[in-house]
Amino acid sequence: MASLAELRQLLKQDGDGKNLYDHLTETLMKILLDKPKNAYDMFELISAEVKANPLNPDPPSSNHIPPSPEEIERQLKWAKACTKLLQTPDEPPEPNVKFPDLMDESNLWEWAGISFGKSDTYRLYLSIQKFAETVSADYERLRFFGRINTRSSPYYIIEGVTADEEDEVDPMKVEGKAGANKYTYWVSQNVDMGPWIKLPNVTAEQVVIARKFKRFLTGQLDSALNSYPPFPGVEKNLLRAQIARIAGETSISPVGYFELDEDMDPPALKLAEDETINEIFPKKPDELKDMDAWNHHEIELNKLGRATVLPEQLDDNGDPIEEEDPVEAIPPLNALTENAWTFRTCPGGAGLADFSLVVAKSLLWPGAIAITGGKRFLNLYVGNGIMYEEKLYTPPLPSIIQIEWKPEEEDDALVEQEDTKVDPTPPEAEEEEEEEED
Repeated sequence: MASLAELRQLLKQDGDGKNLYDHLTETLMKILLDKPKNAYDMFELISAEVKANPLNPDPPSSNHIPPSPEEIERQLKWAKACTKLLQTPDEPPEPNVKFPDLMDESNLWEWAGISFGKSDTYRLYLSIQKFAETVSADYERLRFFGRINTRSSPYYIIEGVTADEEDEVDPMKVEGKAGANKYTYWVSQNVDMGPWIKLPNVTAEQVVIARKFKRFLTGQLDSALNSYPPFPGVEKNLLRAQIARIAGETSISPVGYFELDEDMDPPALKLAEDETINEIFPKKPDELKDMDAWNHHEIELNKLGRATVLPEQLDDNGDPIEEEDPVEAIPPLNALTENAWTFRTCPGGAGLADFSLVVAKSLLWPGAIAITGGKRFLNLYVGNGIMYEEKLYTPPLPSIIQIEWKPEEEDDALVEQEDTKVDPTPPEAEEEEEEEED
């Protein structure tokens, strides 16, 4: 009887670089990895599969494909841009306006499920810091509004308090600092290389028409818009209109942070005094989970696309024109719409504590959040810039074709004019030439 060593030696007899011993070993290894239910019946099939695709524990190293010159150029360009952000100048300039500490705020974003990654967030923070060194001090402060995704590179958006009113604008069409253009916005699609581009002011007509269609942005600010109804502007105007809608409908905060300034006409919102905030806050998370504990601190736009009422119009005699059905402005600090927001604590459940954060998420504008904890709160939007609707969007139908005009019974019937058969202006050029020759 052959011993085990003799049997192994028999199985290892090599034929064309292959032997039965290695084949059985690979077959048993595949059975251990795949764990088929009927290994006995499938043994021949597994053996044939291993024979066709043998295991190779030491595969040859793949040939590395070197990057193309274009890829190397893009990498070097990106590295140089990042180096400019990361370099510390000998004499760091003082920022002209206040800007947010994104490294701190990003810790709150993560509790709401939003993160750009530590590296991207840090470069975004440095980019805003560089921008704050160049912007005019009249803008007071900057805020990171959020990011709107496009079909190409997303738009990163900065918000600043509008400094100066535009000259020579029609107040019937464009609101000033007291209305929809209270803030100025800048966008960038590459925070490493910039630049930050200022968006134009929004008009009431643009807001009204932007509500009537849905469109994913292309990522090209000057691209034309093919929409129905026709939109008065290009993509940067539509982007600004969507930002105005989002800011008005999703800028919420716990009750007590803002109050009305009665000294102004009309009364305007202002941040409450520090003493008032210290008396009210911090609140317990259970209180802040209630919808009644929040309100809007930015005025929403009415159906005319305005935050303020229309200016008074005068007739030819200089008397004010009274409108039959005037549209009122939405009052400030109004309550939240029912079923428009969800609230949860972070951490919650077994980890719920007095220091837990409360996160509010908008159901009408997916991607809009508000976070509060202690004596602070913040708002952020990261989405597609499209409002949610329960029904599927369908473009509006074209207007009904008008009926062809017909004369009334008492009117005379229309009679078609006879065709002109004689030239009313015969040529006289030949006669004039003959007179000149004589």
